[in-house]
Amino acid sequence: MALRLVSSAVIIPVLLLSLVAGGLWFAFPVAVLAGVAALELARVSTGWDARPLGPVAAALASGAAMYAYYVTPSSTPFNVLGVASTVTALGSLGWLMMAAPDVNAVRRVVSTLAVAGFVGGTMLHGTMLRGLNSGLDWLIFLLAVTFASDTFALAAGRAIGRRKLAPSISPGKTWEGAIGGLVGAIVVALITNALVSIDISIAAVIAFGVLLAVLGQAGDLIESKMKRNAGAKDSGSIVPGHGGTWDRLDSIVWNLVVVYHFVS
Repeated sequence: MALRLVSSAVIIPVLLLSLVAGGLWFAFPVAVLAGVAALELARVSTGWDARPLGPVAAALASGAAMYAYYVTPSSTPFNVLGVASTVTALGSLGWLMMAAPDVNAVRRVVSTLAVAGFVGGTMLHGTMLRGLNSGLDWLIFLLAVTFASDTFALAAGRAIGRRKLAPSISPGKTWEGAIGGLVGAIVVALITNALVSIDISIAAVIAFGVLLAVLGQAGDLIESKMKRNAGAKDSGSIVPGHGGTWDRLDSIVWNLVVVYHFVS
C-alpha cells in the first residue's frame, strides 16, 4: 500500500505537469509510455504464441508517438496521420485478437507490427490532440471523465454488483458497475465542462460522457480478453499495486482517438 501511494505521489504530478506544459514536455512522456506499453503487450501476446519482437515493437510505437509531435497541426500530413493511424490501430487490434498460435517468421514480423500499430497508433492521438488549440482542455475533460467512469464502476460493482457483465472475459465486472461508471462519467463530464473551455452544448457533454464511459469499459474488456488468451493476470508490474502501464491505459487510448477526430 505504501509503495502504491509513493508511486502515485510521484507519477501523477509529473504526468499532470507534462500535460499542462505541452509540446515536447508532453510528447516525450507519451512516447515513453507507448514504448513501455508495447513491451508489455508484446510479452503478454507470447502467451498465445504470437511472439512479437518486443524491443522492435516498443521502438516503433515510441517513434510513432514522437513523430506526431513534429507534424504541424494545420498541415495535410497531420490530418492524414490521424486517419492512417486510426485505421492501423483498428487493423492491428483485429490481428492481435485472432490469437492464432503460429510461430513462423512471417507471423512474428506481422505481430510485431501489430503491437506497434495498436499501441502507437492509438497513443499518438494524445500528442496530436494536445497540439490543437483546445487540446489541453479536451485532454483534461477526457481524462477526468474516463477516470471517473473507472472509479464509479469499481465502487458500484463492489457495493451492489450482482449480474456479471462479461463472465467469460472479466468475471469481476458487473452490469451494476458498468451503469455506475456511466452515471459517474456523465456527472463528472458536466462538472468538468463548467471548468474548462470545450465549447459544446450540454447535450453534447452528456453524449460524450456516455461515449467515453462505454469506450473506456470496452477498452478494458479488450485488454482483459487478450490477457485471458495469454493466461496473464496483468500486462506488467511497472506500476506498483496497479499492474502494468497498459493496464492503466487500456480505457484511455480509444477515447483519445475519438476525441481527437471530433476536435480536429
